[in-house]
Amino acid sequence: MKFSNLKVLFAAGFMSLMMVGCSSTPTTEEADESASQEVMDKTVVETAVTESTSDATDLTEMQAKLAGLVVRFDFDRSEVKSEFYDVIKANADYMMANSSANVTVSGHCDERGTREYNLALGERRANAVKSALIAEGVSADRITVISFGEDKPVSEAHNEEAWSANRRAEFSY
Repeated sequence: MKFSNLKVLFAAGFMSLMMVGCSSTPTTEEADESASQEVMDKTVVETAVTESTSDATDLTEMQAKLAGLVVRFDFDRSEVKSEFYDVIKANADYMMANSSANVTVSGHCDERGTREYNLALGERRANAVKSALIAEGVSADRITVISFGEDKPVSEAHNEEAWSANRRAEFSY
């Protein structure tokens, strides 16, 4: 047993000496290739940093464009109208580009109806928007739904224009 361990140790030492003894000074051509590779590596890193910064800028610009966009609803309805698909698509695109983004969709109603009814309607509206985001490829676990019913109006007036403005779903990141 001791003899075989000695043979392995001797073989490893011999191979190490052979490798050290065979090293050579790089030729000019090899040195040029090495320097060229270093330049290429540096360029790749710089490009990655630039793209990362550019991606962050793009995400910031995307989020800025989303600010204030809402989905509006008809009276006593919770179906997303086709004219608001671009709002949902823009939010879905942002979430797909920013994998760390989570969104809260809040459902709102006008003042007509009971408090309990409006809370339920606001939740149905928020869930309709959530379903549309999921259909666009956003993971359900990144979307939170809340209903404010009639409690957070954007307009305090008591007319159709104000009621229409208050029937909405909002996005909060």
